[in-house]
Amino acid sequence: MKKIGILGGTFDPIHSGHLILAEEAKELCNLDEVWFMPAKTPPHKLGKKISEFSRRKSMIELAIQGHSGLCCSDFENTLEGNSYTFNTLEKLQGKYIDDEFYFIMGADSFYEIETWKNPDIILKIVKLIVASRDYSNENLTLKKHFEYLKSKYEIKGIYFLETMDIDISSTRIRELAGGGESISKYVPESVCRYIEENKLYV
Repeated sequence: MKKIGILGGTFDPIHSGHLILAEEAKELCNLDEVWFMPAKTPPHKLGKKISEFSRRKSMIELAIQGHSGLCCSDFENTLEGNSYTFNTLEKLQGKYIDDEFYFIMGADSFYEIETWKNPDIILKIVKLIVASRDYSNENLTLKKHFEYLKSKYEIKGIYFLETMDIDISSTRIRELAGGGESISKYVPESVCRYIEENKLYV
């Protein structure tokens, strides 16, 4: 049985913060692998312009080169309809029945999980790794929310991860690239080169 972390998102583009989060989650829970799983059709991004799936996948593959245990999965691209987390996780469990999955998310998403589609399924079938950039101050609030969720749902397991404060977002990177400014300190060199060569976000 392999222990596999799932890090989902749009990844438009992937940046250094994503890589740090994956590595720290892998170490915290002694995971065998962390799969970056770009969303095909993110429900919260409907109507917004996002880069083609193949572009986002290519940038992930470039970014994880040299990072042992980090992988890129196109699993969501094989599914029909919008990229709902519960559906993806159910299908993964059905396909990889001998493996154990951990779902990596930020504290903001953890607080909002009840607004997601079928949160009961998510909490029941995978263990969560919840990352906070300010865990020392947020510790009590995170645990209170966990106790609240536990009183309502069946929860398979949860781990809290204090991660580095990386003050950058994919949105800001797109803005910088679109304005012709350097993004080299926010993304791996290979990703920076790919964005420039393909004139993404211009």
